[in-house]
Amino acid sequence: MNQANNRNIAVVTGAAGGVGKAYSLGLARRGYDLLLVGRTQATLQTLADEIVAATGRSVEIAALDLADAAQLAQLVQRLGADSSITLLANLAGVAQFSPFTQISGGKIAQTIAVNISAFTQLCHAVAPRFAAAGKGTIVNFASVLAFRPWAEFNVYNASKAYVVALSQSLQAELQEKGVLVQVVAPPATATPFWLQAGFSHENLPAKAVMKADDLVAAALIGLDKGEQWVLPSLSDSAVWDAFQDSRVNLVKGMMNGTVAERYIAA
Repeated sequence: MNQANNRNIAVVTGAAGGVGKAYSLGLARRGYDLLLVGRTQATLQTLADEIVAATGRSVEIAALDLADAAQLAQLVQRLGADSSITLLANLAGVAQFSPFTQISGGKIAQTIAVNISAFTQLCHAVAPRFAAAGKGTIVNFASVLAFRPWAEFNVYNASKAYVVALSQSLQAELQEKGVLVQVVAPPATATPFWLQAGFSHENLPAKAVMKADDLVAAALIGLDKGEQWVLPSLSDSAVWDAFQDSRVNLVKGMMNGTVAERYIAA
């Protein structure tokens, strides 16, 4: 069921993951051709074949490890040069469930490379071109852990807080230029991602875990609506408004150049 034609190409990183597969299919059903990015050629090809059969859209694949600078550079070059790419969805992510004192240096480097460095470079590859064209969409998947860190997901927490912070900066810069920068902030979601990180979501309260299909459905509706913030599990949007207001008030309270009385020597 194509709702639009000639909407050009949507690039989805982390396309082979549980959420990435369904999100990619949803984009194709909205009329996008696709470039699917992931690490495993065979898995990507299977997904591409399924999407083509279901939607008739054109689907390319790129088997790339975004933690590898040379492989990342290939995608950055394509994003910067290809004017038919009008949507970038950053779903790729790495996590490790471990106390910070025990996590390996290699896992820290990989998490930063994918969740921060690659994410930033991919956004930077498309942002100037989207701004010049006066249109385009960047969708960044963050996490509820960006707002409520969990000690054993230390580096992952911090990387998702970075996703939120950079996205807010991009929203401030690009909104008036016709570019949508959207943040999707899921709760814990039932996907293999957790086991890959070394923790089973089955150890969490069942009511705290969202089904992957429900998350994707909500994220795509948020995309259809053009929302800057998609909070799939938050029923009361006033909570988000209050949070944003409190952030503004905190900064206002700190931007006065005066030492607080409690820090003045008696």
